[in-house]
Amino acid sequence: MDYKQEFEQLVQEKRYEDARILLEQNHIHALEDPFYYANMGWILNQLERFEEAIICLKKGLQLFPEDGWMYSQIAYADDRLGKLDDALDAIDQALKLGFDEPWLHGEKGWCYKEMQKYDEAIQCFEDALMDDENNVWLLAQAAYSYLSKEDYQSAEEYFLKCYRLKPNDDSIFDLVNFYKHVNDFEKAITYLEKTSSQYEGWKQFELGNAYHELGNDGEAVDHLEQSLASGRDDTGVRTLLGDVYDALNQKEESCLHYDQALGYYEKALQRDEENDREWIWQEMIWIAHKEKNYEKKLSYLDRASAEFPNNIWMQYHYARCYSDMNDYANAVKACEKCFDLGEKSKEMLDLYAWNLGRCDKEEKAIETLLKRIDMYGGEEWNYGELGWDYAQLKDYDQALAYFEKALAVNPDSEMHISMIGWCYLRLEQYDQALSYLKHAQDAGRQDGWIFSVMGETYAAIHEYGQAINCFTEALERDYDEPWIHEEIETLREKMNKQKQPG
Repeated sequence: MDYKQEFEQLVQEKRYEDARILLEQNHIHALEDPFYYANMGWILNQLERFEEAIICLKKGLQLFPEDGWMYSQIAYADDRLGKLDDALDAIDQALKLGFDEPWLHGEKGWCYKEMQKYDEAIQCFEDALMDDENNVWLLAQAAYSYLSKEDYQSAEEYFLKCYRLKPNDDSIFDLVNFYKHVNDFEKAITYLEKTSSQYEGWKQFELGNAYHELGNDGEAVDHLEQSLASGRDDTGVRTLLGDVYDALNQKEESCLHYDQALGYYEKALQRDEENDREWIWQEMIWIAHKEKNYEKKLSYLDRASAEFPNNIWMQYHYARCYSDMNDYANAVKACEKCFDLGEKSKEMLDLYAWNLGRCDKEEKAIETLLKRIDMYGGEEWNYGELGWDYAQLKDYDQALAYFEKALAVNPDSEMHISMIGWCYLRLEQYDQALSYLKHAQDAGRQDGWIFSVMGETYAAIHEYGQAINCFTEALERDYDEPWIHEEIETLREKMNKQKQPG
């Protein structure tokens, strides 16, 4: 048996290191034909020694420049080193030299997919499938490329074909991920049930997530507890259990699981080799946010931002946290730091405007809201907030105009209806005020504030008895403002004077 035959036998037995050593021992034959360099490059790729493989293959190409196989192996190595442009160049060179294999078109498609050039990727995968139509790897990669282009029909067709050709856990994972992506959790459940017991922890976790998304949180708890029982006790399960119990309004149980997840994250941060610290901090901050424990959230933000001072997501959550704590001035400062870091999203502008409007900076808030509307278009909230800011500036005509604009977007909003009534009161258009305030009550607003405004309106038109009744109702509905008590006394005095003879 010559060394080439022995080499082939070792490769068939997947004894790659022995095969590499055998080639080294027969380096004397390297100049005879491409076999030595081509196969040494291939073996080094199998051993994931990609840089060595490239060096070896380039030496071979100096001797045998027309060998397309060697270019294909250089492409394979470049791809895995993240050198995608170099990989594409090597693939094109291999194809020019006549090395035209389906897997090479697949490799080219993979490079384009990693570069997010999905049209080019799909074309390459489809080219490969013309010669290898039942290759499930090619089908799956084409499916994910179609998914990235939001061509859900083609993506589903290819994922289902993979499953029909090879109904194993890999094809099930792909289908489950697809149906999760398109929010079809009933179908996700159908395929999750087919998953083998080898992945019981994952299966039960995903079933729990699917039932939670469908609003069946009791069923979700059962599956998540089964996931724990199968040995999967990690941050994902604990966090999702926290979400599910929160949805069930079982706050104590929810916080128990959230805190368990936070404990696991704390341990991960203590490991020196942990490379995902930024992501871990963000997860911890978000859990504290879901717990509505803003002091805890702030402490995590302080610790995290010491490591990652320019993380925009963290700075945004500083602003949200301060806003939730009614510390509007610090929220404004955090928003401005986000702007300094380059953040310009509509969510950022909305948060900035909200906090400006609550720390006596209404003019700046209005400027911000108008900028936001110019950049991203207006939404109901923006118009309502503009109404609020103009109202604080006592520009009731402008306030009225924006509350009416907000109401046009959401005609059933008791809040907008009531604020229009309030504006008419301030503009001394009392009939209009009463009409809108009564409309707001009919729409469902029955809090103390609405009765207090009704009281003001009746008082303005000298219907003192009605006014007193409304003010009294406001107090009974926990709108216990000192001025209301004073107003009731004043109105009673006026009524007594009216009763006294001329």
